Amino acid sequence: MRARAALAALALLGLPAAAAAAPRTLVLPTLFGEYRLAFDDARASASELGALAVLSPHLAGWTSLAVAPRLERCVVGDKAYLDCRPRPVASPGFLWNARVNLERGNAALAGLRELRAPAELGPVVTWLTRSLALSLWLEETKLEFYRTGDVGVLRRGYEDVDPGRECAPVVADVARAPSRQAQYELVVLPWHNCVNEAARRRLGDYPMPAWQRFLAAWGITETFVETPPGR
Repeated sequence: MRARAALAALALLGLPAAAAAAPRTLVLPTLFGEYRLAFDDARASASELGALAVLSPHLAGWTSLAVAPRLERCVVGDKAYLDCRPRPVASPGFLWNARVNLERGNAALAGLRELRAPAELGPVVTWLTRSLALSLWLEETKLEFYRTGDVGVLRRGYEDVDPGRECAPVVADVARAPSRQAQYELVVLPWHNCVNEAARRRLGDYPMPAWQRFLAAWGITETFVETPPGR
C-alpha cells in the first residue's frame, strides 16, 4: 500500500540484514540526535517496525505525525517548493509553498487512516489521527483567511471548539489590525495558539500506556542518542 510504504520509508535501518533472525536496530533521526529501537526480527520484520515506529511519542518536529507542516515551511533543495526567500503572505510563491505543505499534511493523514496497526496501538493511531486532523484544519483555516481576509473564517468551529467565543479577544484584535501583515502576525501565533490549546485540552495527552504495551508485546527496547551541539 503506497501510504504504508511512505511511512516505512521514514525509517533508516542501522544494521545490515542477516540470514537468520538476529537482534537489529532501527534508527530514526530526530531534531536532537537519533531515536533507536532495538528488536528481534524473529518477532517483527524491519518493514513492519519501520511502518509503526513513526507513531512513537518520542518524535517531534518534522519527524512527527502529530502535527501537519506549517504553511510557512520551505525546505531548501526540495523541488516541490519554490525558492525559500521571504515573501508576502498573499504572494503566489507563498501560496504555492503553502499548498505543498497542505498536500503533504493530507497525505500523512491518509496514510495514518490506512495504516494497519496491532491492537496495542489502536489508541495511538486514533490519537495521532485526531491530532494531525486538528493541526491540518488550523493550517487550512489560516490559508483561507490569508487568501480572503474574511475574519469570519477565524470564528468557525472545530468539533466542539468555538473559536469565536473561546478566542474572541484574539479574533477582535485581528479585525482591528491596521494591515494584512499585522493580521498575519496575530493569526500565525496568538490565534493559532489559542485555538490549538482549546482543542488539545479536549484531545488529551498521547496515550503512552498503549505505546508501552506495544513495546512490551513486540520485545522492543528504545534508546536515545543525543547529538552534541554543532555536529
